[in-house]
Amino acid sequence: MIDKQYLVDSKVIPLNINVSDDKVLPYMYPVFEELRNTLPVLLYAALDTLSQEYVKEWSITNTYVTDEKVTVIETGVLKMFKAARGNSDSKPTTANTAHWREVQLGTFLVGYVQPYLAHSTFYGYSINSGVNVSHQGLQQISNETAAAVTGNNLQAFLNYWKNQANLKRRSMLNHLDTMSNTLDTVGYLKIEEKKKTTSYQIRGIGKQIDRLPINKDLYYYGGNI
Repeated sequence: MIDKQYLVDSKVIPLNINVSDDKVLPYMYPVFEELRNTLPVLLYAALDTLSQEYVKEWSITNTYVTDEKVTVIETGVLKMFKAARGNSDSKPTTANTAHWREVQLGTFLVGYVQPYLAHSTFYGYSINSGVNVSHQGLQQISNETAAAVTGNNLQAFLNYWKNQANLKRRSMLNHLDTMSNTLDTVGYLKIEEKKKTTSYQIRGIGKQIDRLPINKDLYYYGGNI
């Protein structure tokens, strides 16, 4: 559903174009497997098929024929549209039904699934890219012109990209819950409902009770996402 070129072209993953494919692919396949284990089989298969189509960004200078697909950003989300009729100089929007129809499965793919795959792949690559497995075991790769990121800087970097990957996953799953369990005739079920909802706990004030007005019904409400 994505490849190294997608990571480079996305402009949101700081991956150098000179990185060889075989350095990235080992961290891409586990993410694909996780996605297969998360989504229903038919939904994953439909996304995989759609991802193999050549869909370009919409351009005001192009002329489009019926059923031609494009991508365009609307309300901050990259969406996919299909031409309802031949047109030019008519920007795809969800309101522009005279010329365009949103491909909901396509929007899920380009706006949510692919960004999640990209960020998760990059996180795995960031952790392991400098490690080489040799006859002497694990070795850290370095060169004379660059210094490895270490200590707090390394941890801050990894934490940032881990959070980004988690955010993209949450966004992907939340999007499914806003739909009607059907994306362009492809049905699906609620996905990992318990893992992505907010869990709340109620605990007594305990030792802090002497600092507050006496009230047996006084509790602290807290939550973790």
